[in-house]
Amino acid sequence: MKKEGVFRIAIVLVFAVFMLGCSGNRKDVSDGRLASVASTETEMTSEMASGEEIEQEDISADGVDVDLTQLSSTMVYSEVYNMMVTPESYVGKTIKMHGQFAVYEAEPGNESGVDYYFAVIIADATACCQQGMEFVWNGEHKFPDDYPKEGSGVTVTGVFETYEEDGQMYCHLLADDIEMD
Repeated sequence: MKKEGVFRIAIVLVFAVFMLGCSGNRKDVSDGRLASVASTETEMTSEMASGEEIEQEDISADGVDVDLTQLSSTMVYSEVYNMMVTPESYVGKTIKMHGQFAVYEAEPGNESGVDYYFAVIIADATACCQQGMEFVWNGEHKFPDDYPKEGSGVTVTGVFETYEEDGQMYCHLLADDIEMD
């Protein structure tokens, strides 16, 4: 019995020393990383909350001011959210985005006189949250004949505009062309 008790105590002590040694090293390494990540997240959150847009340094050769197709899914979701919160920062800019095509039937007798609203739906990195951007396709296009199948991939490039309908302000892209996957 005495040998078993001593052996158990020795194992517990070795285990405790091992755990204390490892946890101290992890803490030293992770504290710096966590502080850096927290600082970066705080800066990004404060920029977004203050209404500052994420600037694109160069306008692309095709005249796109904000190309969301070149960003990660998390950044795209964040930028579209920012467009909804501070639309005045984007009015008149050419936006390019890729997502799923969606159609919403308008309520009969609505102020705009349209039958359908069309949108590009973008999910965040975990696909748990979604943002949508309405678009209007310039020209003579009939739904459903000329449009992609609902839920299919679509890339829309258009000028960001705001409009008022039924006393509410909305935004959409005025698109000359859409690319279907």
